[in-house]
Amino acid sequence: MHLKCAHSCNGMWQYVQNTINSRINETMVTLYQKLKKKLDALTKPTRTSNNTRKSTQAEHERLINLTTVTFTKEHINTLTLGLNYAIEKDPKHYINELIIDTENAIRQLQPNIQSVFRYLATKKSDKS
Repeated sequence: MHLKCAHSCNGMWQYVQNTINSRINETMVTLYQKLKKKLDALTKPTRTSNNTRKSTQAEHERLINLTTVTFTKEHINTLTLGLNYAIEKDPKHYINELIIDTENAIRQLQPNIQSVFRYLATKKSDKS
């Protein structure tokens, strides 16, 4: 490809290539400076309302409660683990809720097919 470009530019390819490389380098320097500023802003210690400093990102609160609900310490600890964290409960703890939700969903169907879905739901729940 370089030889084709050199042939088509009649001896000017080195200048064109240097210009392209310098513009790419300038763009990359600008982008890396922006990223460094963002990273510095995120890792910089923040001031809390009582003017104490937090020194590490690990201490940075990830949970911001915008509701009037008061969470227990256990809830807060679970929520600060992040969006991908899930607690798997034993099915025995929520089987009643699952049965009620399934029955409510089946009641939304046409009457002539409700019994079929009740049978399928019962069969599925017996397997688990």
